[in-house]
Amino acid sequence: MSRDSGHTTVSFNVLGTVELQVAGRPATPLAPAVRALLARLVLAAGRVVSADALIDALWGDHPPADATNALQLRVSKLRRALVAAGAGGDLLITRAPGYQLAVAPNAVDAYRFERLLERARDATTGDGPAAALARYDEALRLWRGSALADLGDAEWALAEAARLAELRLGAVEDRLELLLEAGRQAEAVADLERLVAAHPLRERLHRLLMLALYRGGRQADAITAYHALRHHLADELGIDPAPELQALAEAILRQQVPAPATPTAAAPPPARPADRPPAAPAPTPANRAPQRGDLPRRLASVIGRQDDVHRVLDRLREARVVTLTGPGGVGKTTLALEAVRHADDALADRMHLVRLAALPSGTDLSEAVASQLGVAAGGPGPAATAALVAWLGADRALLVVDNCEHVIDEAAELVEQLVAACPAVTVLTTSREALAVPGETQFAVAPLGVPDGPADLARLGDSPAVALFVDRARAVRPGFVLDETTAPVVADICRQLDGMPLAIELAAARVKALPPGEIAARLHDRFALLTAGARTSEVRHRTLRATLDWSHDLLSEAERRLLRRLTVFLGGWDLAAAEQICAFDGLAADEVLDLLFRLVDRSLVVPDPTTGRFRLLVTIREYAAARLAEAGETETARDRHLGHFTELAERHGPYARTDADAWARLTDEHDNFRAAVDRCLERADGIGVGLRLADALFLFWNYGPRYEGIRALTALLAAGEPAPAARAAALQRIGLLGVYYPTAQTRAAARESLVEFECLGDTVNTATSRLVVAWEGQYDGDADRYRAMVAQACRERGDTDDPWWHGTVCYVEALLDLRTGDFERSAERWVRSLEWTREAGDRLLPAGILAHLGIALREAGRPDEAIATLEEAVGETRINHSPHSIAFTLVQLAHTRLDRGEVEGVPAMLAKADETARRSGNPRCQAWAAWGRARIAYADGNATGAADECRRAVELLQEREFPWARHRLWSLTAAAAAAAGRPREAEAARRAAADLVAGR
Repeated sequence: MSRDSGHTTVSFNVLGTVELQVAGRPATPLAPAVRALLARLVLAAGRVVSADALIDALWGDHPPADATNALQLRVSKLRRALVAAGAGGDLLITRAPGYQLAVAPNAVDAYRFERLLERARDATTGDGPAAALARYDEALRLWRGSALADLGDAEWALAEAARLAELRLGAVEDRLELLLEAGRQAEAVADLERLVAAHPLRERLHRLLMLALYRGGRQADAITAYHALRHHLADELGIDPAPELQALAEAILRQQVPAPATPTAAAPPPARPADRPPAAPAPTPANRAPQRGDLPRRLASVIGRQDDVHRVLDRLREARVVTLTGPGGVGKTTLALEAVRHADDALADRMHLVRLAALPSGTDLSEAVASQLGVAAGGPGPAATAALVAWLGADRALLVVDNCEHVIDEAAELVEQLVAACPAVTVLTTSREALAVPGETQFAVAPLGVPDGPADLARLGDSPAVALFVDRARAVRPGFVLDETTAPVVADICRQLDGMPLAIELAAARVKALPPGEIAARLHDRFALLTAGARTSEVRHRTLRATLDWSHDLLSEAERRLLRRLTVFLGGWDLAAAEQICAFDGLAADEVLDLLFRLVDRSLVVPDPTTGRFRLLVTIREYAAARLAEAGETETARDRHLGHFTELAERHGPYARTDADAWARLTDEHDNFRAAVDRCLERADGIGVGLRLADALFLFWNYGPRYEGIRALTALLAAGEPAPAARAAALQRIGLLGVYYPTAQTRAAARESLVEFECLGDTVNTATSRLVVAWEGQYDGDADRYRAMVAQACRERGDTDDPWWHGTVCYVEALLDLRTGDFERSAERWVRSLEWTREAGDRLLPAGILAHLGIALREAGRPDEAIATLEEAVGETRINHSPHSIAFTLVQLAHTRLDRGEVEGVPAMLAKADETARRSGNPRCQAWAAWGRARIAYADGNATGAADECRRAVELLQEREFPWARHRLWSLTAAAAAAAGRPREAEAARRAAADLVAGR
């Protein structure tokens, strides 16, 4: 069905790419800007769309300076496109307050699909399954791919695409249900298995698959499908399958599945307002929009907090800072994470979790938070705060800051600074006391409800505290039953524990070995002892202490030893580390495996089956660390930790750039390496061990957290006076770690190492330090002087067959050629550097070399070769992950495509590069990403947006770039600022560009 314009039949298709078809001919190609405007008008189905709505759809939050004029230009282009396609310009009508595409709804495939869907659902209850199936098939044949597939990431397009995708999937489910009702399960199984794999959390699909398998004689496979869903829901959302699915699984086991019944027609989609684009469906586990960042998976159901979740979300919508207060163990963290998991995209676009509980007093909080979020701080205190502000930027982010009480003053200061500097950021904190910052809203988290006296079984079962106990008890003893005998005892346990969730969970874990009556008796005695203690201690502390003491007392002596010694790990551990570090003074290595599994069973240690690693819950770690100190074992355990991770670093560190497994192992243990360095700084004799550890970690730092290496080496040198050769080596490494983003400190370190190695008569290291100094000069200074230094370094090194040396020399020479604009010679040297580096077996550096080679080829006027080379570099980064290479390669490929006039896919490249660069502390690549966005904005007529992005790029880049590139950026800045009506900025940019040309 289509729109008839005169004698011309016109159809509009959005169920795939956006298409215009005239008189049944092949679809007419449309420019991207025209496609977006046409789609927005088409989806209004003949209604007038206001100019404001169209401007918002085309440019979002960054409209051009004269948006009305820009829209008129787009409308003119669309009219010309319609005429060129043979559709007639009279289709597009100017009508206050905007524009109207004069088409009937049945000319649009999306509306035909929705009408066919309604008819199919009507036929389900009227004409019967055969007629309904025919209409479902007719509706689904209209789809050619994902809806609005070529419109990018415009908010309105994503929302409408999500709505249509949900309708499509619902139609597919309806159709498959009809097949099952008609006894045609054999036809449905293959499609259902494919769909379940694509939508592992969608319960309706799982129900249909279970029915199809069961009715096809595959009872065991049906149960397997149910368990797969149960595990997915537990891992991803921390919930159980719906009661209907649980009942179906039980019926399949008993072979008592009801006979097929008439399927219920799905409810039609709600009507949409006439003056707004369609909205996305309400968030569900399958389509929730916000990025959850580093939020952990929920491994168990949350009980008794549903109302609290809604209250917390209401407060988050009203206030910038919300603090959940309450005693330790009351469930503040659980409630915070559950609230965030239920948050919709109206609250925030991305969400991140910061845990403070493991931080000792006196920690630089800003730097610690930056480290957890993967933000390169660039230094402690204000520098780290500034880095966090830049990382959060203008994004609508929700930051969850957990366990603030022991660093309350520092947390309050940091939260206040972040909220003041980032107007779109909301902070949810948990603490035993409020932060007391301006605008803060408090939410007191209460214990779970407990029956206050004798009650019948039904009322006891409805108690949240009792329900939590029963749920956790069944996890360790599936046959546990709440009956007339056990219910009063369980209620008594919950009352003694004041309804505190952590204490209840620890108590329930003991049901595996003890009857509830004995648990209640032991718990009562323990509380009687501890509540009679010092009255100056807060009750909530005494309650939590009683629970943890009780749990600890139930452990064997060997289990206690292992638990307290596990607290030396940061960021988790594997079995081998636990066996080596914790096995001393009464604990043998061959006992650790069994003891560790016992601690897992007792919910005191959390395993990650996918990685084979373990971690301690925050509260348990704090408690056990105090026990470690009481036992006088802290120093011994930390020294053993230092020894183990030094040996591990020496085993894997030299192979960081050649062995993927070595790199992965070093990455897993990053937090433990930090703890080991800190231990070296505490020991009077730790400088030598620390420099040995740093030597082993250097390659890992160099390809990953460079600032981490600079900080560790600087602290070690400041803590003592190592031997001259060791000091010179440490200074050389500081210089090497800073070659891409040199600072006064790293430059001074490189030059000092050169002087010291010359004094020592170490010609090999003198040559290396001289090469480092030349390397640091890639952006400024006298290029000929640095070339002479490279030549001198080669003479000092003499004949060598070391491929890394030759590859690095070519690398530095190629950089200097790139800087001075000798692009052909630079390309030749990059090729030689690549050959040497690959001969050396380096997995990580080739991507960066290929990216630089792509730049040289691009600037030499060889764009096709540049694109091919940069795409090869992207392939390398996918195989061998290095954050610096990923960011640099993507931004250079994006700019090369922009040089050729290609925009499609470039914004996504720039976004990925920018995010990676922010996380790895790479300001140069962040600058190139901002520059790329500026180029796109300027070409699209958005001069203000282009000028803003240019200013951001200039601030990030500073002097860390080749002069010809800086000149190009300054030139774009001048043009964009002038077009945006900012004459002072334009004049300053012109002067900066002129200075670069003059060599000033």
